[in-house]
Amino acid sequence: MDSTRVSLSDRKENFRPARPHQREAAEDFIEFLTTIPPNDIQVFSDGSKSEATDGATGGGSVTFQHGHKIDRKAFSLGRNAEVFDAEASAALCGAKAALLAPTAKYATDMWVFLDNLEVAMRLLAPSTGSSQAVFEEFCEVASKWRLRPHLPHLPPGSIRVRWVPGHLNIPGNEEADKAAKEGAALPAPADAICTLASLKRIAKATAKLAVINLWSITAPANYTELSIKHPSNTNELHFKRAALGRILAARSQHGDFAVYHQCFNHNNATLNCSCGWPKSPLHFFYCKLSTVRKLTHGNPASEAIPWLLGTAKGTQMLADWITDSKYYTEICRPYSRENQGL
Repeated sequence: MDSTRVSLSDRKENFRPARPHQREAAEDFIEFLTTIPPNDIQVFSDGSKSEATDGATGGGSVTFQHGHKIDRKAFSLGRNAEVFDAEASAALCGAKAALLAPTAKYATDMWVFLDNLEVAMRLLAPSTGSSQAVFEEFCEVASKWRLRPHLPHLPPGSIRVRWVPGHLNIPGNEEADKAAKEGAALPAPADAICTLASLKRIAKATAKLAVINLWSITAPANYTELSIKHPSNTNELHFKRAALGRILAARSQHGDFAVYHQCFNHNNATLNCSCGWPKSPLHFFYCKLSTVRKLTHGNPASEAIPWLLGTAKGTQMLADWITDSKYYTEICRPYSRENQGL
């Protein structure tokens, strides 16, 4: 039977994520380590991204057997890779070192431990996406592990992958984390490449910056006066339709307002609020019958209005207030036959 196929078919059995609660998971993992035969090889790997070195990424692996450290590596991937890539590369680096270790012939299984769940689930599976070549090479190492020289009385074994809860003082994981940080501080290799994950991040950041710059040039004057930045709050799409409509009308100044109706000769429009003042885009804030100012804790209008109309938290509170207060249905009412006494 093909050895690679055996490794892949064992993936669900070999990969067993611990319970989700972190501390319980750490206790489970430490207890689990005591059940591994001492002759098996244990590889702990990790990745890191350093802001101190312009976002350089590095990986590290630490390998143990019979309670002794038999290998430790730290390496840099440069600035155009993500932690995901470093985690995968570190697992591969540690696995390759374990495969070539002189004491590998005394082991049955190789255990690879890492705290990145997504990488752990992909290591022994066909993979597409960022670091695809790394995952493919890891599968090759898994097949070679079964073919390595080993003592006659031992089964060939396999590579087993398990998630380890990170940053909970598990010695192997902590040492791998330290090695990864050292790797991120190392000079970038001459053959460093830009990974797919990094390209996606760069493209997303570049596109966002371009949109923000375009908005600063093309934003309507009233949006600029209200200090409303580029509308990136997608949560607004979940607001109730009537509330969102009122917010957009206040921003754009196109809606149920006196000046707007007069401009288009809407003779039957209701031009005034029940307080007696003409409807205007910001009347909801200045109206003496409105309670919206309670949301702004007494801040001046120059701060309160941009906060209500231009921030994620402010617009959420304003939308809730519009719905709950019934301001636009009972106080500043729209035109209707009933309002006109018809």
